[in-house]
Amino acid sequence: MRRASILICALLLIAGLAGGCATSNAIQSSRAQLQKAKGAGADWSAPFEYYAADAYLNKAVVEAEEGDCKAAMMFTDQSNTYSAQALQMAGGGAK
Repeated sequence: MRRASILICALLLIAGLAGGCATSNAIQSSRAQLQKAKGAGADWSAPFEYYAADAYLNKAVVEAEEGDCKAAMMFTDQSNTYSAQALQMAGGGAK
């Protein structure tokens, strides 16, 4: 019985770490997309979209630090949406 409980705990730990990695990867991806938008000049040509994406990304980081992965992923998705809009409005390419 003890061996089974250790195995279950190990599997839960692995699943928890994998979920954390997915959130961390999503945040890094959103951060890269936001930097791409900034490189395209979106902070000047699409300030609302750019700063909304930045705010959602910051909120995603806070939620991830608090352990709420579901909320972090939701805010990451919102950040990606606004970053894509900002990049499109900025012309899509780095200046």
